[in-house]
Amino acid sequence: MSIKKVYFDNAATTPVDESSIEAVLSVMKYSWGNPSSTHAFGRTSRSLLERARRQFANDFDVDPAEIFFTSGATESITIAFHSACKEGVKHIITVSTEHKAVMDAANEMHIRHNIPLTILPVNQHGAIDLSELSEALQLHPGKALVAIMYVNNETGVIHPLKEIGEMVSNYNGLFFCDCVQAALYQDIKPKAQFVDYFSLSAHKIYGPKGVGLLYINKAREKHALWRGGSQERSLRPGTENIPGIAGFTAAWEKAQKNKDANQKKVQLLANRLLEGLSQIKGAKRNGTSTASHIVHLSIPSNKSTSAILLEFDLAGVALSAGSACQSGSHQRSHVVEAMGLPKGYVELRISIGKQNTEDDIDYLLTVLHKIAAN
Repeated sequence: MSIKKVYFDNAATTPVDESSIEAVLSVMKYSWGNPSSTHAFGRTSRSLLERARRQFANDFDVDPAEIFFTSGATESITIAFHSACKEGVKHIITVSTEHKAVMDAANEMHIRHNIPLTILPVNQHGAIDLSELSEALQLHPGKALVAIMYVNNETGVIHPLKEIGEMVSNYNGLFFCDCVQAALYQDIKPKAQFVDYFSLSAHKIYGPKGVGLLYINKAREKHALWRGGSQERSLRPGTENIPGIAGFTAAWEKAQKNKDANQKKVQLLANRLLEGLSQIKGAKRNGTSTASHIVHLSIPSNKSTSAILLEFDLAGVALSAGSACQSGSHQRSHVVEAMGLPKGYVELRISIGKQNTEDDIDYLLTVLHKIAAN
């Protein structure tokens, strides 16, 4: 008898939407010209590229010249940090629960350019204290680069983006925001939110892997990581991934069109999950002011996290303990450590997608009850 399989690791990656697949295949079949070529084949690809750029720019209320396509959020983050440091940044401020890509970029700039680095703590709910950010912005003279994500990728905690951006702006700093987990359900308006740079990734919004986006305010300096061509206005040399960008755009358009309906569905599923979790002794949700699609919980257990995840996997349930980028590590997540969550528990991240159903939630709860009882 086959085992039921359900997927609750949508914060790691999402299944590719049919509209995105069709867009990718269409470009591969009919619009495969090099967008830098001046003949008709190239012009067709160039038209697709610039149409995609205008689509994103319109939805973010920015200039198309401020939108750059990349291979994904990690590359976008790295370009943003290098670009910011070219502006003479004298201090880097980030948070202890940031994605590893941001933490590594901050540490690289700290070491390479000898720039002071401040890592702000969070409380037990994963929230930052804005007064501590204000104090940090006054620690060193000169311009600071502040890097704080919109929605935490492990806990779903939503940081007060506009308040942070306004504070950074008031101190004449630069603000980078990782918006990867915010893209589906939060409003992203960088001008109104005082954001200088932000990153997105296609495969987190039902698009293909290997393509992402970087926004850079046109008033900011830009610094390429390598040389080799004038693509993306010389910021990201190399022939553009037109099939990926087309799939990214199709996924984005579909997500924006169905945003309210999808969010309502996901919230109802999350509520059903939380109601079921209340029946498990000692189980608790972590985080405060969280996004609807990420439920981070702790369950009492003396077993290792890897053993618990294996039990879920054998039962056909795909979920995680945290970021997929650190899934090979057997240590507790740096996010869990930063929040000071107590030992004697196993932390799980259940991330819900638009494709999930009430039956999926009920099956997950059945498996969770069995594992918790053992």
